[in-house]
Amino acid sequence: GILIVVVMAIYLLADLSRVKRGIYQLAPRSRRARVVLLTDEIFNRVGGYVLGKLLISVISGVLTYIWAAGFAIPFPLLLAALVALLDLVPIVGSAIGGVIVALVALTVSIPVTIATIAFFLVYKGAEDYLLIPRIMGRTVKVPGLVTVVAVIVGGSLVGLIGALVAIPVAAAFQLLIEEVGIPRLDRT
Repeated sequence: GILIVVVMAIYLLADLSRVKRGIYQLAPRSRRARVVLLTDEIFNRVGGYVLGKLLISVISGVLTYIWAAGFAIPFPLLLAALVALLDLVPIVGSAIGGVIVALVALTVSIPVTIATIAFFLVYKGAEDYLLIPRIMGRTVKVPGLVTVVAVIVGGSLVGLIGALVAIPVAAAFQLLIEEVGIPRLDRT
């Protein structure tokens, strides 16, 4: 599933201008200018999501490097890069990275392993309830509560792919409600 998403994303990015023109042509000519503005804003929010996700991933990698180097866990840079890469996977990525670092920490000592597990539990909580809502709230312009709920609902309904696209979809729905739904309600 992940491979299919990556291949589709590459094809979509390579042909983005034609895809956007096709979306624009689906709208009636009288509303096309508005559709262009809304579509561009949706693409901006999706770009913000990718940027925010990369920032969170870098933070997790840097903190992992500091922790691993501080406790003399072997291969701190490699572990940090692995955790940063795995952190791109929503919901379970940072947990899998934490398990791998804890397993490598077993080569140092049991107390270091227990401390590493505690570090990743605290970090996972801080990431889920502090970092993601704040960073995604600023880059995607989606409130923190909506971010958390979107990832939980998307992951529960569609699994990993649902969790991955939950925040951009929530951003698109929020934009459509703000720009189309609320003005229509106000006119009636």
